[in-house]
Amino acid sequence: MNDLKRMEKFYNNRVKDEWSVFNCYPFFIDCKQTYVLTKILNNIDLKESTFLDIGAGEGNFILKMISLGISPNNIVAIEYLKNRYDLLHKKLPNIKAINDDFLNIDDEKKYDIITLMAVLTSIIDNEIRYAILEKALSRISENGMLILYDYFDDEEPLLNENYRALSLKKVEAISKKYKLIRYKDVYLRSKYVKGLCKLGLQSLIPFIEFLKIFNDSYHFVVIENEK
Repeated sequence: MNDLKRMEKFYNNRVKDEWSVFNCYPFFIDCKQTYVLTKILNNIDLKESTFLDIGAGEGNFILKMISLGISPNNIVAIEYLKNRYDLLHKKLPNIKAINDDFLNIDDEKKYDIITLMAVLTSIIDNEIRYAILEKALSRISENGMLILYDYFDDEEPLLNENYRALSLKKVEAISKKYKLIRYKDVYLRSKYVKGLCKLGLQSLIPFIEFLKIFNDSYHFVVIENEK
């Protein structure tokens, strides 16, 4: 089974991690993601920026970017999996959405902001995922940026049958012509977050996370074109 078919099977059958009184993890992730993105996108005219989301899923991240100021008219979303694309199109009918493999798309348009949010760890094949990264970099506009969010480990271990850690060293090597900014270890491990929620101690999460001792290796990596 090739990588794209495996992903299709996995995402079509995946059970979502829903927010509840005893599981604040999805809410925690959402709030922290918004906080980091606000820092990354500070001083950028979002209303006038063009935005490409590769592996857009059902469109939840695009909704976040719209809430931060991106105009729907300036958005292009690419989603390979048909079921997720259909949900995306239903949720955001007024944006340009493409149901295809990013590597097969010939469009040479440049974008001010490009995102790969937890996409590359979902691709087990190293050749494919680093090819996606290289092509995404080639689509950054002058003074534009690529925002990459994933789980990093330079040994690239399989986290399970559907996820492989990404190598920060390889990302740096591929991006050597660009300016690279790292936001490392941004999330406290999910088991601690969920445990603190069950005990009603969620107010401790920011303090424990700040120490980074118990954080997972989830990084935001911003790659900027300074040409």
